Amino acid sequence: MTVTLLTIRALLFRRRSLALLLPVLSVPVFVAIAIVRGDVSPDSQAIIAGRLLITTVAPLVALVLAVTAIGDERESGTIVYLATARISRLQIVLEKALAGVVCSIVLLLPALIAIGILGSHLGIGSSNIMRGIAGTVLVAAVYTCVFITVGLLLKRALVAGIVYILIWEGAIATVAPSAERVSMTAWARAISDGGLYGLQRDLMPTQSAMSAVVALLIVSAFAVALGAWRLNRMDLP
Repeated sequence: MTVTLLTIRALLFRRRSLALLLPVLSVPVFVAIAIVRGDVSPDSQAIIAGRLLITTVAPLVALVLAVTAIGDERESGTIVYLATARISRLQIVLEKALAGVVCSIVLLLPALIAIGILGSHLGIGSSNIMRGIAGTVLVAAVYTCVFITVGLLLKRALVAGIVYILIWEGAIATVAPSAERVSMTAWARAISDGGLYGLQRDLMPTQSAMSAVVALLIVSAFAVALGAWRLNRMDLP
């Protein structure tokens, strides 16, 4: 777990990571506005938790942390020492991913607490509140795994990730039902919003929570395996 602990320490105390608290804190702000205005409904829960936190904020946090976790190693050259250490390439990628997930959860805590408070005001029950938290954590995990691998494949992984979040996840997959079948954030929304009743039609999940969990786990496992394969074949100085 040495790689994990060192990566967590390096990630949490960077200015870039602390700057991620700005989008994270937008979630408590919108929750406070909804409560003060009395606009607490299943739709507001789905919009704030699903469309804001799960579709935009959590992926952005996980993306930046994942790319930083592996990008810093490439830029500083320390990836050479990791690759020649007596640990497998798969373990390196797994520990980097674990560090990214832990740091994502830590930074997302204010938002997770806020949607819990919103759910309590709405009276959706503890199970639905936990679904919202689980959807957020799972989407952060899959984004971490995917973009650690993208960071090993591309030098401009952060740019590619932001374009992907804004265009595919933020625009196309939120308005096209067919696109939701291959959208990581749509899978997470199926988990978080699947237990809510009385949602507008365009906010209702198009797939089951169970199939969404399976899809997220499969993509995460594939991304980690691909990352280990890529790291094993990189030309290192």
